[in-house]
Amino acid sequence: MIVLVNVFEVRGSEAEFERAFTDLSASVRARPGFLHHRLLRPRDGSPTYINVAEWENEQSLRDALSHPEVTRRLAPLAALATGTPTICHPVLDGFPPEV
Repeated sequence: MIVLVNVFEVRGSEAEFERAFTDLSASVRARPGFLHHRLLRPRDGSPTYINVAEWENEQSLRDALSHPEVTRRLAPLAALATGTPTICHPVLDGFPPEV
């Protein structure tokens, strides 16, 4: 498994960014190898969003990002925000202890 962490600095409307991200999410979730993602926003009200997405492997992520439907839905997002993507591998997962 790999994890894509992408920090977005939104330049435009945050509501428009969230709509564009939701639209993109629908396409990405349908791609082979996608496992899960979560869009986060700091509580301080800054125009920063963080996407954490889990993929089976890096090739699945790369294939998804090059799919025409995904690239079409990425364009509006790129007009509203600058992303800084980083591909990571899990080092430690912390879960509550079982009782």
